[in-house]
Amino acid sequence: MDRAGLMELIGRINTEEEHFTRSDETVSWKALREAETLADPALFPLLREAITGNEGRVKGKREVRRAAYFIYGRLMEQVFSPAEVPFFLGRLTVETDKYLLSALLDRVADWGRKGLLLPGGMDFSPILALTADQRRNVRHDALRALSACPGEESRRACAFYLGQVDEKTYQYEMYYANIALQTIGRPEDIPLLERFLKSRRPDLKLTAQYAIRYIQEREGILGQ
Repeated sequence: MDRAGLMELIGRINTEEEHFTRSDETVSWKALREAETLADPALFPLLREAITGNEGRVKGKREVRRAAYFIYGRLMEQVFSPAEVPFFLGRLTVETDKYLLSALLDRVADWGRKGLLLPGGMDFSPILALTADQRRNVRHDALRALSACPGEESRRACAFYLGQVDEKTYQYEMYYANIALQTIGRPEDIPLLERFLKSRRPDLKLTAQYAIRYIQEREGILGQ
């Protein structure tokens, strides 16, 4: 796919259709599914060009970037390349729109969910900073994205919320921190998680159970 083909795909992803009976019949839905099959690493520089060439708050430019982030993230799932990560994470320091930030963070969370962990020692500070964002959805998406970011700083960000006393106020932060620790947690995180085994909130209890189990399995301490 060349630059023209990429921009044509982005245009189809952003198609606004008012009349349809099923979502899987729309031009946009079909274009998104097509984007998920792309596996040519030569698309990375074209995507970077599409993103940096469409800066600004104008809706059309925002939508180009949003579609490009989707394609970039899905392409990484097909041809994962740590060398492509810094640009993607760096966009978290450029974008301010909550929807664009979520578009970036969701893709990173998907990498973690699929076991595509980023190399230790990589700069995760753009994600870590957003775990304290005042916007709830951005904060939650950032915590989910930590599932792809192993390391002490990521685990410390999770521990901050898991150590809060008020479960009602921080229930979603705790929930997403539990999920992140399912992939990046270490044995020393288990005491924090064990607190939620007695929680009255089923989602917190279940995600903590899974996190403890997965940590034990990774570390070979299951049943000890």
